[in-house]
Amino acid sequence: MDTAILVLDIQKGFISQKARMPAAAHQIEPMLENVNDIVKKADHKKIPVVYIGNEYVPKQFIANFLTKKSALKGSEGAELDERLLRVNNCYFSKNKSSALSNPELVAYLTANRIKHLVIVGLFAEACVAATALDSIRKGFTAAVVEDAIASISDARKEKSLKYMHSKGAAIIDSSQLFKNTFMENLG
Repeated sequence: MDTAILVLDIQKGFISQKARMPAAAHQIEPMLENVNDIVKKADHKKIPVVYIGNEYVPKQFIANFLTKKSALKGSEGAELDERLLRVNNCYFSKNKSSALSNPELVAYLTANRIKHLVIVGLFAEACVAATALDSIRKGFTAAVVEDAIASISDARKEKSLKYMHSKGAAIIDSSQLFKNTFMENLG
């Protein structure tokens, strides 16, 4: 299989009770439920699941200002949320919006002959969009699972989904993901 699931930024700083920069509260539980279901099914089908988290260093003043210091490297906010299903220890940090800004992640994807990326997590208007668009620029296909991402608001989520779709990302529902025709079309 030349597809991987990228689980972006499901961190305490964004979805816990003490989140400094919380996603829309009503989006969190449905997103987590769908992400965990995708992770479980992907693991069962031997599709690589890759966890990615923001880890900003103190000198990244703008990033820390914009994220309200929610994901400082080594802080509780930067930890993956305990409600997220973990099926492996395949984790890559990032300190920019796109997950593909980490050369170690790109090397992992290349070494494993991954061509298709399925993106879930946070935030639709930021890291999800940046990763999807960067994936396409770097020659991957990108599919964003619309009911397995969250945002600051419903309006931002919808606007981001439309934008990503206009730039070539597939926008799918989690119920479509593991249907044979969709996965065959990817790989």
